[in-house]
Amino acid sequence: MKRIKGHYIKEGKNLEKGKLYIIRKNRIVVFKEEETDDIVNIHFNITKEKQYGIYSSEFKPSFIEDNGVKKADILIFIVDEENKHLRSWVIDVKKTVGGEDVIYHLIEQLMETFRHEQAITLYLEDFQKKLNIGYITRDLQRGRIQETIEEKKLFIKNQKESIKNMSVLLAQKIGAGLLKEEAKLRILEDFQNNRIRIGANYYPVQSYISEQKEGKFICNLNVVCF
Repeated sequence: MKRIKGHYIKEGKNLEKGKLYIIRKNRIVVFKEEETDDIVNIHFNITKEKQYGIYSSEFKPSFIEDNGVKKADILIFIVDEENKHLRSWVIDVKKTVGGEDVIYHLIEQLMETFRHEQAITLYLEDFQKKLNIGYITRDLQRGRIQETIEEKKLFIKNQKESIKNMSVLLAQKIGAGLLKEEAKLRILEDFQNNRIRIGANYYPVQSYISEQKEGKFICNLNVVCF
């Protein structure tokens, strides 16, 4: 018996943001990033009778205010009711990933949609679960990220040295700023090491690179339950 309620896809109708759609058979759901026109073809592989998929773009629970809420682009589930298996994906799409502000924003989006994912899977607590968190981009700039990490390390080191010769009040003021910089550094280092910290736990982060085909950047994402 299906535990999660959702809408069914009507052929020829555009899918609405924020709605959960039930996928009952093998099919491709197309997500199009509005700002860049990048395309993600989501291949749902429903391999058993009592399996179904769930898809949503920019999902948030209806009881959460929309103002200022950050949302990842794609939320996916494959549910196997018979074997009590659940696999989920929290995915965002970015044109390029390398600038630190882009990374901080991406992390916030993934973390927020992770919480939305948890709100749903709470009702499937007896299922064996596997969560996939990641992002899709045309250009992953690892070198640029590492340069930013090294620059922050050097800045923090120099600031800590200079604090030694300052008054107590000034040192406290600069020290508070350094705590923020150290927190940003940890986020970047975790990201560079393909992980994200949410609460007390670390989760692996997967990266997918889009390929250019006929003037469009396209990523094919295959989703299947275990």
